Amino acid sequence: MVLGPGVGFLPISLGLLAAATFITTYIIAVVKGDTSVWFPYISDTGADSPESCIFGEFLNLSAFLAVATMYVRYKMVKAFVSEGQSRKITILNRVGMVFGVISVTGMTMVANFQETRVISVHLVGAAMVFGFGVLYALLQTSISFAMHPDYNGLYICRWRLAISLVSLISLTTTFIAGAIAREQWKGQAHHDHSTMKWDPKDAGYTAHAVSSVGEWVMAFAFLLYFFTFIRDFQKVSMEIQTHICVTHLDQIPVNGPDETTKLLV
Repeated sequence: MVLGPGVGFLPISLGLLAAATFITTYIIAVVKGDTSVWFPYISDTGADSPESCIFGEFLNLSAFLAVATMYVRYKMVKAFVSEGQSRKITILNRVGMVFGVISVTGMTMVANFQETRVISVHLVGAAMVFGFGVLYALLQTSISFAMHPDYNGLYICRWRLAISLVSLISLTTTFIAGAIAREQWKGQAHHDHSTMKWDPKDAGYTAHAVSSVGEWVMAFAFLLYFFTFIRDFQKVSMEIQTHICVTHLDQIPVNGPDETTKLLV
């Protein structure tokens, strides 16, 4: 079986869907002339219609798969290591899940607020998805090392560390080079095109190219990091159990909520 047992299909689906989204929107944007062939940012390829529709829809689906993957990872670590066994791992696991949710929230902001429409929200979302994404990877790597040798091997720890460091270096490169590119762009007196169509003659083009490459490397490094969960997830099964507390839905469960119960306490 290609996907294997357990829930290994989650990180596989996430990686394939996100990669297909980036590649598809890039091809459409280049063919339509909405962005330059060389060194566009990922967001540049999903800024105009119809590629923006594809970018938003499938990035939202990717966000759902990402949070599901993170939740399975959280529950798996929790099942292996109880709080009584290692308080350190328990805390790292909880903080990692919070960082993961923040990162995924940023992904939905990037998907739904295109840079050509609401640039401020888009940039905040990008900072969230990449910044907290790197923190999530580093925390999960720390958890993997803490679980060695009792629950996982050293080989996977080293792989996750390598990918996390690549992501961290790419993040730093992307933001620093991007800031330099924007300042140099602003210093140029005249532009006959937008920053979605950088030209080699533009001031700041080299810094922009470095920043763009860093972003693409970081994005695919994230997907590769999720792929390191595949073999672990193939050894995990999850199920949803339904407990009926009444024999009729008009009945009120003992100590349970009713129609007058406040939603927020």
